[in-house]
Amino acid sequence: SFQGKGGFRLSLFGYEPGIDHAGLTRDNLGRRLNAVKPDESLLLQKATGQTYHDGGMRFGKDSWVYGVFREWVRAGAKWTPGSGAIEKLEVTPKDFALLAGDKPLQVKVTATFADGTAEDITPFCDFRITDDAIAALSPLGQLTPRQPGDAGLTVLYRGSVRAIRVLVPTPPQAGGYPKVPEVNYVDREVFAKLKMLNVVPSDLSGDATFLRRVTIDTIGQLPTPEELREFLADKDPMKREKAIDRLLAHPLHAAVWATKLSDVTGNNTQALEQPQPTQPRRSQMWHDWLRKRIADNVPYDQMVRDIVTATSRDGQTPAEWLEYAKKIDAQSEKSFATDYPEKKTLDLFWRRQAQVPIEQWGEKVAVAFLGVRLECAQCHKHPTDRWTQDEYWAFANLFSQVTFANNQFSTPELKKLVDEENKLRKENAPKANNNNVLVVREMFVSPAARGAKPNPATGRAPTPKALGGPEIPVKPGEDARVKLAEWMTAPENPFFAKSFANRVWAHYFGTGLVNPVDDFSLANPPTNARLLDALAEAFVKSKYDVRKLEKDVLMSRTYQLDYATNPTNAFDKNNFSHAYVRPMMAEQVVDVLNAALGVGETYTGPDEPLTGKKIVEVGSSRVQNPNLAYALRIFGRPPRTTACDCERAAEPALPQTLFRMTDASILAKFTDKKGRVAALAASKLTPDELADELFLATLSRLPTAEQRADAAEAIKTAKTRAEGITDVMWALVNTREFILNH
Repeated sequence: SFQGKGGFRLSLFGYEPGIDHAGLTRDNLGRRLNAVKPDESLLLQKATGQTYHDGGMRFGKDSWVYGVFREWVRAGAKWTPGSGAIEKLEVTPKDFALLAGDKPLQVKVTATFADGTAEDITPFCDFRITDDAIAALSPLGQLTPRQPGDAGLTVLYRGSVRAIRVLVPTPPQAGGYPKVPEVNYVDREVFAKLKMLNVVPSDLSGDATFLRRVTIDTIGQLPTPEELREFLADKDPMKREKAIDRLLAHPLHAAVWATKLSDVTGNNTQALEQPQPTQPRRSQMWHDWLRKRIADNVPYDQMVRDIVTATSRDGQTPAEWLEYAKKIDAQSEKSFATDYPEKKTLDLFWRRQAQVPIEQWGEKVAVAFLGVRLECAQCHKHPTDRWTQDEYWAFANLFSQVTFANNQFSTPELKKLVDEENKLRKENAPKANNNNVLVVREMFVSPAARGAKPNPATGRAPTPKALGGPEIPVKPGEDARVKLAEWMTAPENPFFAKSFANRVWAHYFGTGLVNPVDDFSLANPPTNARLLDALAEAFVKSKYDVRKLEKDVLMSRTYQLDYATNPTNAFDKNNFSHAYVRPMMAEQVVDVLNAALGVGETYTGPDEPLTGKKIVEVGSSRVQNPNLAYALRIFGRPPRTTACDCERAAEPALPQTLFRMTDASILAKFTDKKGRVAALAASKLTPDELADELFLATLSRLPTAEQRADAAEAIKTAKTRAEGITDVMWALVNTREFILNH
């Protein structure tokens, strides 16, 4: 384990050779090694199973590993500080290991050390493959193809990490590889890699499939039967592009991305400042602030700067800000709609009821806006990435000026004004509620670092520093976060543009080029690095235009491919040769169900003013209606308690199926007097026409002739017309075709 056992501890991946050498040669009175009789060394006795220990046998006496250790012990177990420092680690082949036929391929790893010498260190490396169904991997780095596909290979040596892709092409097709039309740079990069794999992309999706997919993805809703009929009848060759433009400009499109960015930025209702009744209102302010930026197509770099450098006052005078705070509080007491979205910066990001340690701020900012998970570097060198403990705490110390605490304000003048206001609020509050009063609090940046923390390993507080970037010393009167934001949003930043481009890609395809989307690391390379580079380059060139990036993706032939596969791409899981059948977000599930059934959502208690809103428009991570809360939970809506994309579950589960089949709240929507079933029952449509309408309303397509006949027969033979329509509708919403996006 990391802590060691029985007084014996080695560093993770040999990253601290000095400590390791001392532990082997000096600790325990030097009993672990015997230079005179190497074979009697306790180190070798235990490792070969001759002396019992909990770790068991690690290697045999006849192995090359034993020989290396024995010779080192016999020679005096010497170590020269710095002798093993690695300047460069090279893997051959460099980017792709292309496995042809049944021939194995040996990966070679060469280390260039600080003294300029280079050595083949392949046998000493740790090799890992992401999918051993694609290729078998030996402990010494030999790859043997198993089936066509693509996997990642990670090479680790003493804290250094390199990764390449392993490609196993499908057998060449008779007649050669076909010419596939390309719409833009997205297709160029996707299809170039598919050609390397001899994988032919699927055909273009049909109009109905395309419109359903793009409508769910962009606005979280289903296209109406009327929209489908109009689109299917439209002969305009530009109709798909026009549909994309219309949907990207739709008000609900901004709501979908506000929901996603609420996850990313940690809009956790229960963590916001109290009193408790105000928390959902503050969550809505947060959501609406993000929604306005997406609706206005504010450049992404500007949006992030206005989050990272946020303060409560935004440069206002104490008197001006107090009046503003009073206005927002008054509005939020009456409604979920406030003027907060007009505020320049999102200070709610930094306003939490409990004090947040600076290291958590570092983790939150890194994962949200750079796609980097730092947690593993808190206690030791990151095992599969470049980050050290010193870099972890140096990044955390960038946030040592952030202040949000009771009765602390940026100036004495403001403190005096706020004290008077808060005193008045408490005096006017009901006696029984005196300790649960909404008081005015300020989030501000203190003049100097007040909470800088040392690296526990050294006891020294490292100078604040961007990840892999410049040092940013905290200076009186300056906000270190401003320089951090400048570095983050600079065109040459290695993470910023790629991280968001990857999130956009993952939203529209169901999986990221880097997956998980917030885990950019040396051991987790993109499945198509050239494509990610191209997306990021276009994003930067457009001055971080989110809508243009989305349109580039949506207009690509890659996005518009059919989900039906061909013999070459049936097993493709990460090269986007066909549309992947994927689950919807929890909010989309509820909205899509409501759209199919022709009903609105029910909000109860304090949430009642939200009546008329789609779920994607609701900011709170906690809703009052227990039926709605249950539905959102089982379909994976996250509580937003951690800085990890993994909180949003996307796996299918039995409760999801049972919910659609038997939940009383769903069944009540079938019989809603204002719903689709009631409207169709009261219509003069024939059974065949009713079948068409039901399929369009649920599966966004017309039924086959056989499906139309079966549905019409079910309606005609039911006890009542309404029961027949209900039965067919119930059957349709309980299909995989309905609940999945494809």
